[in-house]
Amino acid sequence: MQARLLTRETGELGPHEFARTVASDLVRSFAPAPQHRFHGEALQRSDGASDNADGRAHNMRAHGAGVSSLALDKFDGRLLVSGGAEGAIKVWDLEEGGNPHGMHTYRPVATMARAARDQKGGGHSHGVTHLDFYPFDPDAFLSSSYDKRLKLWSTQRCALSAEFDLNATIYSHATSPVADHLLVACATQHSNVRLVDLKSGSAVQALVAHGGPVLCAAWSPRREHVLASGHADGKVRIWDTRRAGGVVAQLDQEDSLGVVHRYRHAVATGADWDRVPRFRAAAQAHDEAVNGLRWTDDGRYIVSAGLDRRIRVWDAATGANTLASFGSLIQNQHAKTASIVVTPSGLTTGRELLFWANDQEILVLDLHDGNVVTRLRSPGAANPVGPRGGEMGRNRITTIVWRGAGGGGRQMGPVMGGGNALGGIYSAHLDGQIRAWMPQIPGPDDVDETDELDEDEEVKRKKRKAVDDAYRSLMGRNITFT
Repeated sequence: MQARLLTRETGELGPHEFARTVASDLVRSFAPAPQHRFHGEALQRSDGASDNADGRAHNMRAHGAGVSSLALDKFDGRLLVSGGAEGAIKVWDLEEGGNPHGMHTYRPVATMARAARDQKGGGHSHGVTHLDFYPFDPDAFLSSSYDKRLKLWSTQRCALSAEFDLNATIYSHATSPVADHLLVACATQHSNVRLVDLKSGSAVQALVAHGGPVLCAAWSPRREHVLASGHADGKVRIWDTRRAGGVVAQLDQEDSLGVVHRYRHAVATGADWDRVPRFRAAAQAHDEAVNGLRWTDDGRYIVSAGLDRRIRVWDAATGANTLASFGSLIQNQHAKTASIVVTPSGLTTGRELLFWANDQEILVLDLHDGNVVTRLRSPGAANPVGPRGGEMGRNRITTIVWRGAGGGGRQMGPVMGGGNALGGIYSAHLDGQIRAWMPQIPGPDDVDETDELDEDEEVKRKKRKAVDDAYRSLMGRNITFT
């Protein structure tokens, strides 16, 4: 670090490059942050007891029946929304903790309670499948559920703004981060992608395919009408919502050259390019269902995950399989939408990193060669890839979200954290907990020792005495030279 500071002061290292090198070290130093606890029960105190008197972290639950979904606002990185397997939705203010190094128990600032079966208005009557903030307004977020409804909420009022009944289980939904339109792409149990227009308040279009349920969908971050969808037949279809035909491409795991190669081959052989099929109708991205899709924020790559326990990276411009290999560690066996987090381009030196929820651990992987950078293991998960079931199975991670500061322009480069945060990952677990993961950096000198977790007072007293004795023995001795 001192060498970097010197090169920055001498002008050999620019401020942006310096920030990226520091961010690279921070991203690679993520570790559990057990001082951040999430307790879903309303705080009821009459005796002046502190929030931390409720017991140890493993006894606290954000949702008693398990946490099935998370979403973070994209502007300030301040509001966290969680969805439970019971159907309730809770809103958390991540800024109320103050010192990020200190112990703090978060309480929900608002709760949308579970609604009765077939009740219109209010919360969901079944488990929440997906949550996401609206890209252009932090005061709005969307939720979907096994009750077949998509709901639009006002964050500030914690009230329902609109409701859409799609008559099909909604596994996930997606909104374009760049579009002028207000279309929400819903991945449903039927073989088509339903497009809901928030402006007109109706399901305006269905992107029809034949391949079983749609498990995931993702809009391009560069082209407002381009959408990718993952299907149970192992196919990833690329759609242009303006075209009548719909599908413009399918990702092919056997194609490592892409459409540019096919074009050059057609020209060389004298074939009419307009009559050459752009893709094989039988092309598959994975051998089993595709349940995870993610575009990198610069739009250059698409990341897909399938129940064949493979993660693949695709060149978005050509559709070519980059052949990145992530090895045999990858666990993916649940037919639900899988969350994929990729670090923003320009955040770190070198290449982007991929965060993957691997049952009871989070794998941090190099996006392009698949190498494992680090493994973040949940507390109590001694063998994350071992036998499942019982309590170990209840500790499984259902989703993860990245906390970044809002408004990071591409010229300045995105920054980690939001408000007083150092940057972080938040994970949802089947055991009902929300866990925080933060970069490991030295805490401030004024951190109160009483904030240390689960450390006996006698142990801390002995440590202080040992340090004081060593200091006095060194500084109190007169040293003479002969």
